[in-house]
Amino acid sequence: MLTGLRAGQYGVTRPRAAGERAMGKTTPEWAEEIGRRLDGMVALRRDFHRHPELSFEERRTAEIVAERLSAAKLEVRTGIGRTGVVAVLRGDRPGRTIAWRADIDALPLTETLDLPFRSATPGVMHACGHDGHTAIGITLAEMLAARRREVPGTAVFLFQPAEEIFSGAKPMIDDGALDNPRVSEVYGLHLTTQTPVGRVSVRPGPAMASADFFDVQITGRGGHGAYPHLSIDPVTVAANILLGMQNLVSREVSAQETAVLTVGQIVAGTKHNIIPATAVMRGSLRTFNPAVREQVKERLGAFARDIASAYRAEATLGFMGVGCPTVVNHARESALVRACAVDELGGEAVAGESLVMASDDMSLFLQARPGCYFQVGIAPATGPTRPHHAPEFEMNEDGLPVALRLATRVMLDALRG
Repeated sequence: MLTGLRAGQYGVTRPRAAGERAMGKTTPEWAEEIGRRLDGMVALRRDFHRHPELSFEERRTAEIVAERLSAAKLEVRTGIGRTGVVAVLRGDRPGRTIAWRADIDALPLTETLDLPFRSATPGVMHACGHDGHTAIGITLAEMLAARRREVPGTAVFLFQPAEEIFSGAKPMIDDGALDNPRVSEVYGLHLTTQTPVGRVSVRPGPAMASADFFDVQITGRGGHGAYPHLSIDPVTVAANILLGMQNLVSREVSAQETAVLTVGQIVAGTKHNIIPATAVMRGSLRTFNPAVREQVKERLGAFARDIASAYRAEATLGFMGVGCPTVVNHARESALVRACAVDELGGEAVAGESLVMASDDMSLFLQARPGCYFQVGIAPATGPTRPHHAPEFEMNEDGLPVALRLATRVMLDALRG
């Protein structure tokens, strides 16, 4: 529960930098509303950061989302896509039906930063900004509810579980998250330490890579480390597959395309002087072009088998689930977000349109409906950038007011149509 939680209780007050400059096209009334809610948004983000939950285990998080938005008199449905929450706000003015999506899960990492609100759950931390996404989504919904008489149309808030394993969007869609009521467009943002505070990246078309996770199971013949000629060493096979598979990108994929193959884990053996019988390689493939994605997936299996065969071993390739397709932003909706960003923050705030090699199953919502998924900067003002999915991840909270302000403008403009 959030009883008694307030900004500053950890000895840090809310940020007052980029988000509190001149409010551009936002009316003074909405600007005042945003300003009143910044303390609570930061406090809420820190509470989620202190109590992270893994994919499909986001029960406390979902309970807080449901309680807060029920109190704001939204129509709330829980258990959507297992642990997701859908909240519907019906404005008092005519308009369209627009969704805002926020992901809510954390990662299996042990936090190394000594923050007053560091993770209190061993081995779990918010290392990708989803705590910020959730706090922004709740605050946005509460703020629109408080000014319901000025809100056109119907705003649908999607709090999605299990983004970190690309498994939450599909079950939410299957459970009717976009159909009751029927959503016309869907928007969302991702906080990023790769972009300075006050800057926004909006890219129409392919924006974030697809992702496929794979296992290569290698079977050799175990034996004594002193007599490798009597064995078939799967570790040697794995090493050659690992080094050689990069040629699938450099020599079989057009230089005009983008693909990244990464092996993140090799598991084999039990002791220094024992050649194991098996080895497992686990990795990921990232692409933007669906044809390249299928090409590399097909060739990776054949390549692993052929290399293993050359060493008298066997290799089989398996992919986990169906993977995550490329995030493809729609042109009209991306133009709307860009126009909002320029009006609110100034033209200099709209960063370049670089491709993001990371992946996100927001892609499935964007396959189902037109929309845009954009990036908002949370890079530190000084010092090194804290990478995502790392135990030292840290966000610059000065980026949160920028995100809330832009999210508010995007939703209001999209609802008006």
